[in-house]
Amino acid sequence: MKPRSCGKTETAHIWFSAFLSFRLRKSIEICGRTCLACLMSDPFTHGVFDGVNPVLFYAGLTIVLVITLWLAIRDLWPKRLQHSRPSSKYLWARKQARKGNAKACIDCADMLEKGNGGAPHNPGLARHYVMRALNIYRPLAWAGSGYAWIKMAEIYNRHHNGHDFDDLADRAYHRAWKIHVRQAAKGDVDAMAYAGYQYRYGMGVIADLDRAAAYLEDAAEAGHAASMRSLGDLYLMGFKGKPDPVRAAQLYRQAALKGDTEALERVGDSYFGNAGETNNRELAYFWYARALQKGREAARAKLCRVSENWTPKQLREVQDRLQTWAPA
Repeated sequence: MKPRSCGKTETAHIWFSAFLSFRLRKSIEICGRTCLACLMSDPFTHGVFDGVNPVLFYAGLTIVLVITLWLAIRDLWPKRLQHSRPSSKYLWARKQARKGNAKACIDCADMLEKGNGGAPHNPGLARHYVMRALNIYRPLAWAGSGYAWIKMAEIYNRHHNGHDFDDLADRAYHRAWKIHVRQAAKGDVDAMAYAGYQYRYGMGVIADLDRAAAYLEDAAEAGHAASMRSLGDLYLMGFKGKPDPVRAAQLYRQAALKGDTEALERVGDSYFGNAGETNNRELAYFWYARALQKGREAARAKLCRVSENWTPKQLREVQDRLQTWAPA
């Protein structure tokens, strides 16, 4: 018996029904009918697919069948084939790293080396991310970015043991220092801050606290919050021979009001430790709480230590007042 041929109207109706069907089983059944009808009768003899290359037609039909079969298997298979999974710190950093974020590459490398943050322990892959970060920073450094040289130095010095710096790191720090000093002379505020930072810790240059303070003072006067905090550290440690906690507390407060999260914690230290501010546990609690809200996790333990001798009622009253408190 001659197999029934598949006409234009019937074929179009079957494919349209398959397109509109949202149920997987029904879609497979309809596709199967269409394919069977077309395979049992040559569709090119009825003018249904005039002008279509038969090779391309059957290749496309095969791809559609394979994809449909794969979707069916994936929906029925156990969870190990499922691609959906909760996000983690590592997955977020990896996503940013793939977009060319060098800091995210280093974050991924740190998590892969330690096996935390949702990352597997994979030192080899960690080295890959470190090299990616270097490849991102290197062109920026040779283009004249002192910051990029500093980040490259930090990468070179990642696993260096000892009080000094790795040779490559030391050279990178020295290049950064040259760039920052030159740019600071032209009035670049960020360059002033970095030059002061390098003089303070002896990165690529002999440590000199007086020169560090001079650069940080200039940057602080220009409104650089991190420089205000760093300058406060120098006054607190007594770089001029005698500690000046009052001046340090003033600088910490200025930096905190500029939005520096670490400075928020330092103001709390001033109130809690009676260093430059009158001892006040409640105000210390307020500043620590604000620092924690801004993401400063180091303030969490201090927040608990400040309130450890309070009764539950006292703590609730302080937390109620915190709702209407604002840094000033």
